[in-house]
Amino acid sequence: MMFKRLFGFFPLLCALPAMAAIEVSDPQVRAMPPSVPNTAGYLVLTSTDKDDALVGARCEGVKTTELHTLLQQDGMMKMRPVEAIELKAGDAVALTEGGYHLMMMGLQQPLEEGKTLSCELRFRYAAPQSVAFTVTRMGGEDEGHHHHHHH
Repeated sequence: MMFKRLFGFFPLLCALPAMAAIEVSDPQVRAMPPSVPNTAGYLVLTSTDKDDALVGARCEGVKTTELHTLLQQDGMMKMRPVEAIELKAGDAVALTEGGYHLMMMGLQQPLEEGKTLSCELRFRYAAPQSVAFTVTRMGGEDEGHHHHHHH
């Protein structure tokens, strides 16, 4: 009898992990100089149990967030919006500089290093996920400007 009751509950248990089928790791967003209204978000996505795709994102304090990729065209790197970033089951897909990334356009205020930016990621099948991106200085292209400010 007990077994039958457990069995009745089992489909519920199975349904839960399927919702959280996307693992997110290392979410970062680049801190830009205050005059730059756009930035890029990077992270690693793994669809754990079936093929899925990242189809959109919405970030707090950002007018528009698009999925972009960098393509080499005539020897030049060109940014192109994409409809979706395909996630094969079990494969980690890295959104990085020089590849797929989240393009965040129209920042309402400059991002401060060390703070977090909250974004909702939307997937083709998995439930939307809220992700906190850590604001980091990357690449050091603005070396020298921010060293002497103490907050």
